[in-house]
Amino acid sequence: MRKKRTIGPVVEIMLLALIISVLSLILNLVGFTGYVTEAGTFITTLNVVNNIFTTTGIKYLLNNSLTIFQSLEPLAIVIISLIAVSILESSGLLKHVFSYAKRIKPIYLTALVIFIGIISTFIGDYSYALLLPLSGVLYKYIGRNSSLGVLTMFIAITVGYGTGIIYNYNMYELGNITEASAQAISANYNYELLSNLFILIVSTISLTIVGTIALERMAKKYKRNEYTDNLNTSKKALKITSLVFLLIMIVLIYCVIPGLPYSGILLDKTEPTYIGKLFGPGATLRNGLIFLIIAVFIICGLIYGSISRNIKNSNDYSKALTKSFENTGYIFVLLFFISILYEIIDWTNISTVITTKIVDFIGSTNLSGIVLVIVALFSIILISLIIPASVTKWTLIAPIYVPLLMRANISPSFAQTIFLAADSVGKLLSPIYIYLIITIGFMYKYDNDSNKSILGTMKKAMPAILLVSLVWIVIIIGWYLLGMPMGINTRVTL
Repeated sequence: MRKKRTIGPVVEIMLLALIISVLSLILNLVGFTGYVTEAGTFITTLNVVNNIFTTTGIKYLLNNSLTIFQSLEPLAIVIISLIAVSILESSGLLKHVFSYAKRIKPIYLTALVIFIGIISTFIGDYSYALLLPLSGVLYKYIGRNSSLGVLTMFIAITVGYGTGIIYNYNMYELGNITEASAQAISANYNYELLSNLFILIVSTISLTIVGTIALERMAKKYKRNEYTDNLNTSKKALKITSLVFLLIMIVLIYCVIPGLPYSGILLDKTEPTYIGKLFGPGATLRNGLIFLIIAVFIICGLIYGSISRNIKNSNDYSKALTKSFENTGYIFVLLFFISILYEIIDWTNISTVITTKIVDFIGSTNLSGIVLVIVALFSIILISLIIPASVTKWTLIAPIYVPLLMRANISPSFAQTIFLAADSVGKLLSPIYIYLIITIGFMYKYDNDSNKSILGTMKKAMPAILLVSLVWIVIIIGWYLLGMPMGINTRVTL
């Protein structure tokens, strides 16, 4: 039977770019505008939709396409993470470590992968860059489909952005915006990082269980891998490598503990909170994290590879640093075209103006109680389809939503929790989320299916995506109706 042909991801991105460009023309002609309110100062600024089909728009597109692609942060961290994974795989270390996973029942292994993905968001977007390729290698060595492993990890990490129980700088930044927005109603309000701890713990456990069930069902659609290689494994090499890894971790942990002799060198000591010291803009840990990770991986890979004799000389070592780059060209092609799409969205202002229109409309209503919670939740999901970036989105939404919910007797902490849930659901459903594009690129690496597409991949994963999304929505609505404590000394209502 002849396979049904589908539109490829590159063409899908180009079509989206064309649609947004035409829409910018139409909205510019009709004078579509919106006001952005700044958190803290509450100064409003008029934003208009710019028409890309103008001399200025076309010049901007031509002058900045290469620059924007070069400055695309995911591009750099994907390249660096591939170097790290390459040495681990070529050395035989991943084969040795992942061989133990064969003893675990598939359903328990899926649960472990999902849980790791959820809590990994404390390292930010690096979690995608590191864990997507690692999950593909893991599934390869245990005989499951590597594309399934990549997709499972993508869903887990994306869900984790709303419910990761290990705090990160993303939550710290969101908390600052929440605090500044809440002070329009209560001048002395201070946001506490532990204010939604209980709901994050419950959601992490619930989403791990439900996600495992959904993804195990989805696994039936994927063929199992048959893979062999001639890499050696060595118990001696593993013991020595593990010891070195442990020593490095002790040193790194010491470097992030303030107050000890010669400690705290990875912290930004100007930040008032410990999370800020760890992940603030000037924190060495945050800015150098990907370098530290790759350095640890390279050292461990070299030690294991040398002892196991998988790496015999400097030439072998050089080749070992490039192994994971095989069949990854599609990732970089997709990133180039998605950078152009983002450039058009950014210059036209279209996502910002549409968001402000949605926010202003809801802000003008007299909704309250559970109806307001549901409307806020689903409107943020809708906005997340066009603005996947969490901080950018909350900066636009919070100055209106937080005071609106506070007037309805809903606490700022719960307002941020609503946002976190909706943000993760929206990212799962957004066809322009950059890490979905990278996920599809990694899936091509292991399964070069000419019929794979963005919408086709989403359609295949949709039952699992909808199920975990439904769980998030039920948790938010249920928590509000029951009025349970959200965290330490914090409730849903004021």
